[in-house]
Amino acid sequence: MGLGLDPLGTDLGPFGGPGLITIKGVTPIGMSEVAIVFDRSPKLLGDGSFDDASDLSNYILVPLDPTELLPPDDKVFIPAGKFPPTHGAEIVAARLDPDDDKQVIIVTDCALEKWVDYELTLLYVEGAEGEDFAGPNAFSFRALTPGKQIVGKKAALSVPQDPFLDIHNTFGAADDGSASLQGWQLESSQQFVKKGGLENTRKRIVRRMFAGRGRYLVYSNEYGIDLRPKTLVRPGDLPRLENDLAAQIRREPDVRAASVTATIDASGQMLNIEARVDVRVFGFMTVRQQVALP
Repeated sequence: MGLGLDPLGTDLGPFGGPGLITIKGVTPIGMSEVAIVFDRSPKLLGDGSFDDASDLSNYILVPLDPTELLPPDDKVFIPAGKFPPTHGAEIVAARLDPDDDKQVIIVTDCALEKWVDYELTLLYVEGAEGEDFAGPNAFSFRALTPGKQIVGKKAALSVPQDPFLDIHNTFGAADDGSASLQGWQLESSQQFVKKGGLENTRKRIVRRMFAGRGRYLVYSNEYGIDLRPKTLVRPGDLPRLENDLAAQIRREPDVRAASVTATIDASGQMLNIEARVDVRVFGFMTVRQQVALP
């Protein structure tokens, strides 16, 4: 058994210890709310201890001022796309997300300024099972900027402040199973086209569905599952596949919850996958994929 449950205590931490807790990302989910996404459940008991996630003294929220003074006469310069803040914001509450105990929601005393970049630092927190905090402890993000129309839970967000803005490249297949690989695209300015919002979330979810486990080591050796086209899948394998896919999708920091249904069609030649995903800010979306069976 090595020096823990796994060789060298992989699941329990180094040499069988309680393990480590780290932050996967920080994302604004409202004008005065920010979600901190952990890889394990943090301790939040409200018991007044310094290592509890409810201890507000462990949080530092600072607006980032991009203003520069250029020599020789200290001329004020603000880089394009950057906006100086006019005031700060104090953190007044921290609570666990009711749907995901790996996410802590911090609340500020006022709305964060639109277009302004912030840096959030967490000095220390302990895991719910006694895990030690391993960092990273500082993350920057841009405050949300709602559009003029809000429909239900979906806030129309402008692309520039999307915390998950990425180079646009359609990955995998469309919902009907047809090929959808266009590669990178350039704007007239010769800059890469970028996309955010639900389209970006969908791309990352599909990537997780078809990325072989351990093939994206830049993320982790637990990224992806071993699901490949033309692979033999029996009906008894479907519950495990559904659980594995849902667990992978929930690892995305902007995903609140996810459930997956996998079925084999009447011909026995096609695996149909449907994921129901609750995405922060935007609400629910459905991702459908088909995989050919041998």
